[in-house]
Amino acid sequence: MESLQENSSNKNISNTNIRASLRIIGEDFDVQKITEVLEIHPSKTWNKGDFIRNTEKKRTYTAWMYNTGLMESLNINTSIKQIKEVFFQKVDKIVALKNLYDLDISIDFVIVIENEEPPAIYFDPDFIKFAAEIGAKFDIDTYIN
Repeated sequence: MESLQENSSNKNISNTNIRASLRIIGEDFDVQKITEVLEIHPSKTWNKGDFIRNTEKKRTYTAWMYNTGLMESLNINTSIKQIKEVFFQKVDKIVALKNLYDLDISIDFVIVIENEEPPAIYFDPDFIKFAAEIGAKFDIDTYIN
């Protein structure tokens, strides 16, 4: 998640932007197996023990992450819609992987507020049900420029 803060300081962004991610994390698992089972190419992966870029620190867990990219919007559901389109039909596969590899699932949002225009933040019942079914937690980071 180290790239999140650098995106928030991008001075070329003039309107509020939101990025949603589905992050699969665990102690040690084969990220390629996640890609094969879900049939989705991740936006980013790393393995426990990999160096965190530009530091001497090492990753403390393995991760497979899909993200929507920053999208200009004043409604978090613009990003949620993309997560729904990609993952809603994969609930059984996500749950099976979670149980097989003892994984944690996180649905993350990065909100970069510009011009004092915060977005609407609410979750519809279908999205809440999806998150509950896959056992996901929510992580919401906000940056105000």
